[in-house]
Amino acid sequence: MAEMPHFPASKPASAFKITGACETVLAHYGGDIQNIWLDTVCIDQKNPHELSASINSMYRWYKQAEVCFALLGDYPGPGVRVFTDSRWFTRGWTLQELVAPRNVRFFDRNWKYVGDKESLAEALIARTKIGRDFLLGRSNIGRASVSQRMGWYAGRITTVEEDAAYCLLGLFGVNLPLLYGEGKERAYRRLQEEIMRYSDDHSLFVWKSSEPLKQGSGLLADDPKYFSGTGDYVHKGSRLNNRPYQMTNKGISIDLYLQEHQGVYVASLDCPHGSNHYVGIYLECLSSETQQYRRTKTNELCKIVESGRGQLRSIFVKPLDEV
Repeated sequence: MAEMPHFPASKPASAFKITGACETVLAHYGGDIQNIWLDTVCIDQKNPHELSASINSMYRWYKQAEVCFALLGDYPGPGVRVFTDSRWFTRGWTLQELVAPRNVRFFDRNWKYVGDKESLAEALIARTKIGRDFLLGRSNIGRASVSQRMGWYAGRITTVEEDAAYCLLGLFGVNLPLLYGEGKERAYRRLQEEIMRYSDDHSLFVWKSSEPLKQGSGLLADDPKYFSGTGDYVHKGSRLNNRPYQMTNKGISIDLYLQEHQGVYVASLDCPHGSNHYVGIYLECLSSETQQYRRTKTNELCKIVESGRGQLRSIFVKPLDEV
């Protein structure tokens, strides 16, 4: 690190980022840090194997880092703008950069120090809605419910549509093969199916669309934005109904408490809402013979009292037929 690297004139942004990082490390840490990794320049994106391995490993790399520098490239400094207005807080990939490392230090566009997660905690919590203990690494994020972690993504975007799912892999401790070209909905559904293999948290199903989906839906969301506003639901450690649920060719096989009302079924999820209520979703019966249902009124959730949960039934909740 004693000698700064040289870059072609066509790569000024990369050069500025690397040399700035090196100079900052030398100024703040001397020779204690020997290696620097930058996600924008240290992955050969033309190599699909390297790209897949890097994306599936990135959260772990951030978590094991001595320190993570967040360069807010559009933030000129205090007194001009609020640092949380930076585009950095709207990018999908930077969510794991914020959550995974214990030590994150923020810099303005000129590599001037702004503060770290601890000193900036109040502003970061207000901007991201991430709980303090999860943000500061005092509590393992695995203790956050699925809907809480999905909700952290709300308002963020990615340039490549499938990355809306792939950038969340580390937050749920799962791995997926990357299939660019499959589209956001398929990628996001694969992510949820993988989460379902390891978690029995019913908050995975606590989402709502901005308006009713015309053809209904399965239990899984088509877009991470559907979890916006559902981050208050916690994971219930012990469920009344402990039978595993799984994906089948008839839909998700699951036991749910159902109560019929005017041809629509209200399904009670094992997901507490306050101290005396459960979260409910609406289902429509497709076939009483095969016990197949689909979700309807997808823009609504409801509250159900303990005594109004109905009868426990074994059903299949079918996703939309796809071509």
